[in-house]
Amino acid sequence: MRKLMSCLAAAVLLGIPASPAALAQSLLSDAPAAPPAVSLRGLGDSTILSTRPVALARAGAARDINLAAFEQSRSALALEGEDDVVELTFVLDAGHVAEGGDLVIAYRNAVSVMPEASMVSVMINGAPVGDFPIRSPSGFARQVIDVSPALLRAGVNEVRLRAVQRHRVDCSMEATYELWTEIDGQASGFRSRSALRPEDFQSLRTLGRTEHGLTDLRLVLPAGAGAATLTRAAPVVQTLALALNRDDLSVTVAESEGRGPGIDLIVATDDDPGSLAAAGSAPYGLSVAAGADAGRARVVLRAATAGEIPGLLLSAVQGPLQPVLDTGIRARRKGEIRAAENSAYTLADAGYVAAPFSGRLFHTGFDMILPADFYPAEYATLDLALHAATSPGLKPTSQLLVRVNGHIVKSLPMRDADGEVFSGRKLELPLRAFRPGRNQIELLAELERAADDACVFAERDDSVPRFILLDTTEIRVPALARVARSPELAALAGSAYPYASPSGVSVHALKPDAGSVSAAMTMIAKMGLAARAPVMARMEFGPPSADAGANAIVIASRRAVEALSGLEPAASPPAAQAIDFARARDFADPMPTASIHLPGAAVAMSMATDPAALLDAFQQTTRGLATGGSLVRDFGAGLSDASRAFRHWLNYERPSDAAPLVEPLRKALLLQRPSVTGEGVVTWLTADTSLDMVEASDMLADPSVWNRLEGESVVLDLDARTLRATRPQAYFTHDIKDYGPGNLRRIAAAWFSDHFRIYVVLVLALMAVFAIWLGRAVPGAGVRTDR
Repeated sequence: MRKLMSCLAAAVLLGIPASPAALAQSLLSDAPAAPPAVSLRGLGDSTILSTRPVALARAGAARDINLAAFEQSRSALALEGEDDVVELTFVLDAGHVAEGGDLVIAYRNAVSVMPEASMVSVMINGAPVGDFPIRSPSGFARQVIDVSPALLRAGVNEVRLRAVQRHRVDCSMEATYELWTEIDGQASGFRSRSALRPEDFQSLRTLGRTEHGLTDLRLVLPAGAGAATLTRAAPVVQTLALALNRDDLSVTVAESEGRGPGIDLIVATDDDPGSLAAAGSAPYGLSVAAGADAGRARVVLRAATAGEIPGLLLSAVQGPLQPVLDTGIRARRKGEIRAAENSAYTLADAGYVAAPFSGRLFHTGFDMILPADFYPAEYATLDLALHAATSPGLKPTSQLLVRVNGHIVKSLPMRDADGEVFSGRKLELPLRAFRPGRNQIELLAELERAADDACVFAERDDSVPRFILLDTTEIRVPALARVARSPELAALAGSAYPYASPSGVSVHALKPDAGSVSAAMTMIAKMGLAARAPVMARMEFGPPSADAGANAIVIASRRAVEALSGLEPAASPPAAQAIDFARARDFADPMPTASIHLPGAAVAMSMATDPAALLDAFQQTTRGLATGGSLVRDFGAGLSDASRAFRHWLNYERPSDAAPLVEPLRKALLLQRPSVTGEGVVTWLTADTSLDMVEASDMLADPSVWNRLEGESVVLDLDARTLRATRPQAYFTHDIKDYGPGNLRRIAAAWFSDHFRIYVVLVLALMAVFAIWLGRAVPGAGVRTDR
């Protein structure tokens, strides 16, 4: 039944028509002083639009129930550099469109931004509605723009914010990186004339976020709920996550409904008195109603029996949820390209709009999602066909930079002082710089003029553009080597590999406290969003069995891990039958365990650090303190540094990937390991305590963290809110679906590029064999003998 439910839900959410035969087999702080008021005229309307600065409310004040939040997460609400654009959306129904309202932008900016020359221009659904100066470095302040109903539409509305920022005192190229403006997602959005009430599924997309900037989805469960209840709720959680179309979803489990903005989800059956009492008078099927707290919604799936849940969920997906999915998760997302091999895309496909640029640092970017079984190596290049032009008068130091996942992988000098036109100029981007799943590609142009050296703003003429990048610039994806490799957390974050398979995934909570179970449900929701369809997930309490070959995810606090590691290898602890909703009282043990051996997988202790990495970092830090040295030692140290630098360059490793000398005081670890049988992949999420597990779960819910997962393991610093990734020394689980000669050739070329020493040895060996053959064959060729 679980397989039937998940497969059919996946088919429906992907827009695949389900035939009767298929249905039989599958289913799916104080605010700063406000700046002076500014008046402006909106070009999309004949009336004067006013921009009214309003101080933000104090922390903890009730949220404005008239405010429809932007759908984008906190990580997408930053404007950086001299010229940057963000694309935002909000949802309105026909009734609120007719009333009109205000666009509210709460922002703060870097102190280095010059208020006299820095502006944000605003467009709604393609029509300009005004602009306002950037001058709030002391804290968040609001700008409120009156919007005519003529500019709005029922459904999804698009907002385009463009920030032009200038530095107060510094005209160097480096200073442009100090310019930023941040939008507050909690206090920004569209404020209607009347209250927004969560009465249907589309209205759920208007709900606000928590103080941590996350969308709260609370799964309300009765006392005594166990793994079976969570398994039944998992498809509903994922379907609701897809309908919300938000990548900052945080799932919690509790016995009671929550407070503040968010959603309370209840899955009830008539044969379960506990869940039925929580459902109240909700009708059968999937329904939406206002929650007990203002700005909170209540979603109930009520069925007569557990066996009816899949059919009711399917009816909702094909009925009231269909338009929500069509305009959300199924719609093309700006700033994103889902790439296939042997294909070409343009910047227009990513939503880029060409415009002349007159600043010193041009910047634009987009995300490219590559297949989960993509093998990154030096066997081909991803080509960028550049269509752009520069104006006369630029310094010969001007250049275009291409940055992939934070690394500069290509530069194009633009030295012609008379201006240049690039008509399809090809830039070859190495495939090794990319990774399976989501990749961030950025294009930066450094454009300096001699007049910039004087740093006199009054003499700077910004009416003359310096650069234009056309939206016809192409991104050409070559034929890719297709072989799935693990461990690779980037594939998990990008497309839920290897868990988005028909066999699904078993999610284990070693100790089913509320923190661990909440983290497990958040992981399930994030995988559904990454796969863009529900993943068949089975919730279980306790460790994976020793003979389990399927893929698994294990959520465990250190205390739960240590309790299990103290058992004999053949012993199996009694698994809890119900969720422990009591407040977690376990604390970190200051004595780390070197290693543990659990049934189903072998995993290094999450709190331990690689001694070799620590020793290497220590030696690098203290090398310059030596009082005397020898030529041999200095040569060896230089050779070691050169080898390390070459390895970092070859693998595009960041300096932050190295182990720090001081480990975080509070941290969590996400890592992948092969199962004991070698037939599956086990992903571990561990933390000191179950309370730390909740914080780790919130970090993973943040797309700025989730989209940066890569490699074999990721250390999450819970205090600094940063992460450090470690790449694997070797891969396992090679899954090849294409055995064609072309793919096998590319896999071989990729493997040799990863093992270039073997490649060099083979070349030298072949040369030696050829030399030996030549030495034996040539002397005797053409020599006359008596026989």
